[in-house]
Amino acid sequence: MTKLINRKQQIDNFATLALGLMVIFTFLAGVIFWIYTFTVYDNSDRVINQYVSYYQQSAMEEENDNNELAGKNSKSIGMSHPDEFRGNMIYFDDKGNQIESQATTGLKNVLNRKVHLKFDKDDLGESPKTIYKNKTYLRIQAVKFKRGSVVVPGENGVQSAAYGYVFVDVTDTVVNLKKFQDVLIWSFIWAFVLALFFAYFVSRQSMKPIISAWQQQQDFVNNAAHELRTPMSVIQGKLESMLTKPTETIRDQSEAVILSLSEVRRLNSLTNNMLTLAKSGSNMTKIEKEKTDIGAFMNKALMPYVEMGSLSGKTVSVDVNVDQEVAIDKKRMHQLLVLLMDNALKYSDDGDAINVTAAVEKRRLVINVADTGRGISAEAKKHIFDRFYREDKTGNRKTGGTGLGLSIAEWIVRAHNGKITVLDNKPKGTIFRVTLPL
Repeated sequence: MTKLINRKQQIDNFATLALGLMVIFTFLAGVIFWIYTFTVYDNSDRVINQYVSYYQQSAMEEENDNNELAGKNSKSIGMSHPDEFRGNMIYFDDKGNQIESQATTGLKNVLNRKVHLKFDKDDLGESPKTIYKNKTYLRIQAVKFKRGSVVVPGENGVQSAAYGYVFVDVTDTVVNLKKFQDVLIWSFIWAFVLALFFAYFVSRQSMKPIISAWQQQQDFVNNAAHELRTPMSVIQGKLESMLTKPTETIRDQSEAVILSLSEVRRLNSLTNNMLTLAKSGSNMTKIEKEKTDIGAFMNKALMPYVEMGSLSGKTVSVDVNVDQEVAIDKKRMHQLLVLLMDNALKYSDDGDAINVTAAVEKRRLVINVADTGRGISAEAKKHIFDRFYREDKTGNRKTGGTGLGLSIAEWIVRAHNGKITVLDNKPKGTIFRVTLPL
């Protein structure tokens, strides 16, 4: 069921990302093509607009009875004769019929073939448009002349033109535009194909931390349930056993009471550790650093363990060589030292030695907790900081461990932006090395 959910989530992520990339690429391609089209047609449209403006101005001058004033207006507008432009004109009578196949403007005609068109009055007032005639692309715009103002030679002699199409040959422009369009489309297709691979890769990668977190949560719940069930079963068994002997005194059942209290302490330790890890995972716990004399702090924190070591036949020594204050969270660092010392004492035997050192190396505070105990196998080193991991489950239960201590220790070190590693202590034992930036 979990695999199906993960697969569905991955497909959803892939589809969403692929669709988003397609929309972005389509929008960018459309904007680029629109800008390029506008740019390539801009020069032709300026030529056409000059023609239209000239004939409109000429019509205005015909309506003005004052030739002198008309001349002034013409000069003020600065219009030139269309022979100075690169366009062409096709003329039509008042019925929309073409007066001649093609009227040229001097030697400026850009076409070598005749163009036959039918005038459409709906084109009046519209912007320039592109048409295809005789294997030629023309950019045209309609213009209306004042009656009798424009006279051109036609097939039936000289005729008065009522309408006209200003046009420019844009064949080369359109061909280049189509080539650019093809390049843009193929570029978009290949970019989208690559985007699909990228979306697939990202969707897979994005699911990895989710799957890992889900698996860790499942493992944590399963392990926590197992760890809670064992002491609860022991307590329940002892209580039920005492109920079967109601006449016995507390002294008679002292062993059962002591064992039950021991399991209760294990439950308290387990729940406290689980709460600490839960807070660390949700960023509820903040590290509050303050400048601290490391020598005085560590000697005070480790003094009880020096006494505990002597009582259990183990040698515990502390050697701190730090002559500067270091910013640490005293509460969490004290907890770290307690966890590492508890671990060292639990997994060392009578006659073993535990040596704690601290020094500044390359602008880092380095703390080593070295013991000559049982040591840790190479396989166990890979999982030593995993939650509930225990290499020797039987031995761990005898020592009262829960498998969460080193996970908490790792979190404390990471919260200080440091690093904790486990090494072999030659010829025997283990070294836990904590490195903190100054």
